[in-house]
Amino acid sequence: MAGKAAAAVGVGVGIAGVAAGLVARTLVKKERESDGDAEHPEGWKAVTILGDADDFPSGGYPDPLRAVADSLEIRVRPAPGDKGFEVHARVRSDTELASGQDPGRVLRTALRDAKQVFETGEILRATPRPHGERPPTPLGGAVDKAEDEAKGEGVL
Repeated sequence: MAGKAAAAVGVGVGIAGVAAGLVARTLVKKERESDGDAEHPEGWKAVTILGDADDFPSGGYPDPLRAVADSLEIRVRPAPGDKGFEVHARVRSDTELASGQDPGRVLRTALRDAKQVFETGEILRATPRPHGERPPTPLGGAVDKAEDEAKGEGVL
C-alpha cells in the first residue's frame, strides 16, 4: 500500500512540475513576445559552428549550403566568446527557389545540414534506426512525421 501511495505522490509532483514549467514559459514568452524563433526583419537566419572560420571558405561551403548558395547572401563572422564562428544567410530578393518550396525552410535546412557536415563530416539522421523497423502505430506515425518535419522548423 505504501508503494502505491509513493508512486501516486511521485506522479503528482511530476505533473505539478510540468505545469509550473508551462506557466513560466508562457509568462516569459508573453513578456518577450517571442520564443527565439521570430522572423528577422531582413530575413537573416544564423547558426553557430564550432571550428575555425578559415576552414569555411567563401564558395567552398559544405554540400548542403553549396546547393543553394547561388540563391543566398552569406556572411561568416566570429562567434561571441571565441566559440567558433557564425554563418548568417538569407535568400536574395532577386532569386527564387524551386516552386512550391518555403524559402525559410530551405534556408534553415541548408544551414543545419552545413553545420553538421562541417562539425561531424556527415548529416545526422534519426532514420533509419539501427535497431530496424518498428510496427506502425498511431503514436509512432506521429513521431515519424515530427522527425521528418523537424529539420526545417524550430529555433536554429
